Amino acid sequence: LAIPSASQDAERIARFIRENATSIQRIVATMDSHHKLHIAHPSFWTNAESGKHPDPFTVISMEDVKSGTWIPRKDLKFPVGRPLVEADVFTKGGEISSAIQSTEEENFDILQYCIEYTRRLEEKGRFQLCIWPEHCLIGTEGHNIVDDVRKALDYWSGATGGNVEWVIKGENLLTEMYSALRADVPLTMNTDFNQELFESVCCFRLSLFFNCVGIHSCFFTIYAVKKVSEIGGLRTSHEPLRKLHSA
Repeated sequence: LAIPSASQDAERIARFIRENATSIQRIVATMDSHHKLHIAHPSFWTNAESGKHPDPFTVISMEDVKSGTWIPRKDLKFPVGRPLVEADVFTKGGEISSAIQSTEEENFDILQYCIEYTRRLEEKGRFQLCIWPEHCLIGTEGHNIVDDVRKALDYWSGATGGNVEWVIKGENLLTEMYSALRADVPLTMNTDFNQELFESVCCFRLSLFFNCVGIHSCFFTIYAVKKVSEIGGLRTSHEPLRKLHSA
């Protein structure tokens, strides 16, 4: 799901890495990683009457879910293993019904969950739920690092002995995660605030931190930088970072 300038952005990132390889001590790269039936993808949702899926860039409100304009598909099945919702994390955002405290429960009420999820998004006042074209599907070409950047990362590793640190985000199909530090609505420890990454990025002075894969990589990076600034009280005289923080 590339924006029009994605190829040029990738070329600039790759050139920057190659030209400054010996000056870069560390590279932290985040990868947007989604299931097909992610809450921000069309096939997660249907219209209660027609059964049709929403078009990309449809914005779904809490009232849309309550009215049946858009409801989660009734046959949705969760991956086996670690639950997608952990009550001790989810309840930090407010009290919730027992029917949505864990996806391990057979009686998990996905409709009630989606009402609560969209409510929390709207309550924060930053985003509503936007439906994106399917992107960064795990295991597909669109999930991979583009060739120019991948080759530049390999060049940096070979030239310096460094290893890229990968941060995978977006695997939980029940919440959106623009920032690499925390999901918009945290549901589990893996989607709650990543204190270790936060402290690591703040304390390491010569890190290159960017989003390698995905749609609007600048958009994701902006929110990662903003999150670092908001939580850590980061102050910088570096003009590009100050512009990101004020975006």
